[in-house]
Amino acid sequence: MNKKELLKHVGCVEQIGGIRDFTINDGKAKGVRAIEVNTGVLRFVILPDRCMDIAQTYYKEHAVSWVSKTGITAPTYYEKDGKNWHRGFFGGLVTTCGLQNIGSPVGEHGQHGRIANTPAQNVGVYAGWEGDEYIMRVSGEMRESIVFGENLVLRRTITTKLFSDELTLEDTIINEGFSDENTALCYHCNFGYPLVRKGARIVNVPDEASHICAPVHGGAEECIDVKYDVDVATAGIENGEIGAYITYDRKNLPDFVIWKMLGESDYVVGLEPRTTSYGGQNIAKNNKYVELKPFDEFSTILKFSFHSLTL
Repeated sequence: MNKKELLKHVGCVEQIGGIRDFTINDGKAKGVRAIEVNTGVLRFVILPDRCMDIAQTYYKEHAVSWVSKTGITAPTYYEKDGKNWHRGFFGGLVTTCGLQNIGSPVGEHGQHGRIANTPAQNVGVYAGWEGDEYIMRVSGEMRESIVFGENLVLRRTITTKLFSDELTLEDTIINEGFSDENTALCYHCNFGYPLVRKGARIVNVPDEASHICAPVHGGAEECIDVKYDVDVATAGIENGEIGAYITYDRKNLPDFVIWKMLGESDYVVGLEPRTTSYGGQNIAKNNKYVELKPFDEFSTILKFSFHSLTL
């Protein structure tokens, strides 16, 4: 329907979709701001207090994202040392890793860096008609900075529209300091049950990496590097009923890894576009960082799409 036809049927768009801004008031998530975006087909929760990352996500009310046993946690509970980053790793559709470390903890840098626990500022929420399309857009910026050190800004915009089964996530990293800075970025995109289940498959990857089994007692995590030779890559998961896909430009995200953890209780498949391979600060030795000179910018864009595979 165009705008006029739709408004013949509903007096308020919130009857079928829209944006809801609220605060979580219980447990370790107490005080966390959340913004739920509902297209009528796709529903997802953005967490401005956690890097504008995306938590629970539903396609036609089927859960598609993985939420870890920690649940959503406030950044207050961030633990940097060793592997304690996992104590606040809620998973979700997107957890952002960076900006100065991805992978294992090294030296002063904790596992996957600190950006995922950085609250956003200048958060903007927009929902309105643009011609015959009802656009929903949420934006904000995270600053990773220290006295006598880096001053990096990550600006993020997440966009979708009414009745859409897609969303786009656009990021720009800006070096607002006066020294060169090395940055690294990984999108930890996490999918769980019932999308992930026995018989589901990861698509557009080598056959040996595509298999998904039932939960395994004592299962161990596995990371599988995938090499694409196309400019724009798409990877996804299909279970015979629905499919979830990530499409991204490899110019700025040349590396990709599948993270499988098919153990009991921790049952998840991660699809992870990234600027470089893991290795903590060791990636500096191989000059694999994205180098930003003062006031340089670096941008990425990901598209998430979801489809029914049955009539």
